[in-house]
Amino acid sequence: MSQNASLLVEQLWQLKRLVDRGECSDIQFVHLNNLLREPNYRADVLRRAESSGSDKVRKLVREIRAADTGAPLMATTDTRQAATRQPAVEQPRKRRKHLAWIAPTLVAGVVATVGFTALEPQTIRISGDITSTTTWTGDKTYLLEDIVFVDNASLTIEAGATVKGENGSALIVTREGQLYSRGRPDNPVVFTSARNYGERARGDWGGVVLLGSAPVNEPSPQIEGIPDGDQRGSFGGSDVTDSCGVVEYTRIEFAGFEVYQNNELNGLTLGGCGSNTIVRNVQVHRALDDGIEMFGGTVDLKNILVTGAADDSIDWDWGWRGRVQFAVIQQHADAGDNAFEGDNNGNQHEAQPRSGPVFYNVTLAGTGHGPRSHRGMVLREGTGGRFHNMIIDSYAIEALDTRDEVRALTGNGELTFSHNIIANTGRLSAQQQEQGQDDDDYGFNEQAWLKAPENNNQLSLSGALHPAARHLTSPDFRPRISLREMPATTPPKSEFFDESAAFSGAINPRDPGSWLEGWTAYPES
Repeated sequence: MSQNASLLVEQLWQLKRLVDRGECSDIQFVHLNNLLREPNYRADVLRRAESSGSDKVRKLVREIRAADTGAPLMATTDTRQAATRQPAVEQPRKRRKHLAWIAPTLVAGVVATVGFTALEPQTIRISGDITSTTTWTGDKTYLLEDIVFVDNASLTIEAGATVKGENGSALIVTREGQLYSRGRPDNPVVFTSARNYGERARGDWGGVVLLGSAPVNEPSPQIEGIPDGDQRGSFGGSDVTDSCGVVEYTRIEFAGFEVYQNNELNGLTLGGCGSNTIVRNVQVHRALDDGIEMFGGTVDLKNILVTGAADDSIDWDWGWRGRVQFAVIQQHADAGDNAFEGDNNGNQHEAQPRSGPVFYNVTLAGTGHGPRSHRGMVLREGTGGRFHNMIIDSYAIEALDTRDEVRALTGNGELTFSHNIIANTGRLSAQQQEQGQDDDDYGFNEQAWLKAPENNNQLSLSGALHPAARHLTSPDFRPRISLREMPATTPPKSEFFDESAAFSGAINPRDPGSWLEGWTAYPES
């Protein structure tokens, strides 16, 4: 590395530290590796730091820009074409359905048909694909009228923007594209239904899909909801550090329309997204299918809230090996299946890379006995995983159900479950129901594993959460037990994990507030 490049790396590190100290009101976190590897990410951070940083930050930004050539500063195995960073303007693809326009125009470089109407002075209609670098500003509403692909381009959505989806629409960012959905704690980006307040419901529109080039253990993977043969739906590769972009302080509501029978899109789908993808402070609310689903990849999740998913809240398949810290799952009494459903590969349970996410500080808030009963976790088809500092509360069926080959995974440390609280749950596990032909994990003794002294799990007949954790419109997910009653362990030392979170669940019991405040919402319709 040249002397100039070394100096630039040092300056970027100084910028990250200033952000960490709170000297830039518009940025809560900077991912150093992305700052070095990703020119688009770096340019976005510099722009926001210059506009909202302290005098010291602005001075440093000017020095960085004087030395920055716009090239990656760390070696990367990214296989994307250069056009991903500087996409050429292409002609829009043929519209997929008839639209009536009042005043078509082009906005911020979008190669798509848009329009304003007298009834919607701040609404921009989007139907064509986005094939050039585009920004959606925070003072407007964007209406998706069809499945819109971000292809060979980047889309930036500024804080305060609202994106509404009509029935049959979705936003899909291809392997050659990137999304920067960057809200703020007091001004999130909101993806929601185009229907009127009071009429919105699960499945009104499709949701958000990000596709990348990180490893996936399924041959020639194609994301759900896109026809076979359409290359825009393919994902996966060899770049474990791939970046699909940034999604932070973002809400996704009423998503998950049924593409065809028994196949719905999720609220947020991440296919083959790598570790330089940033997904933090994201809420998925009232999705028709899963809240968030990962198909392979190494993407990490932090400060995640999934409320009222009609299937699984967090689902993974095909070799996902990301990390998660601070996640809250709220089941609704009228819908939903499992809080977590984890798989490796249904066709080949030993497929590599094997699914093996790492979870710390998670709150799973069930509904107890009601119209719809739920499970806390289902782990099957060869998935590994590490689950620690969790609260699993009020699950009527059971806290945990393991299936298929489990004993070898627990024996070699690929599947661990320790320092967790299981409270007010109908059954600890599915063990008592798995006799004879119903034995789906080859005699693995789940209860003995969960109760093993070395795992330090705490079992409680009374609830660990307040009854308000089940409130639909103003929930409170703080634990009702004190810190000294928690069997928590210290999270790993890394840039990602907050090591100070040696408590159970996603909310610090000593903090009068929480990271959920300001940007989350719980509309019923």
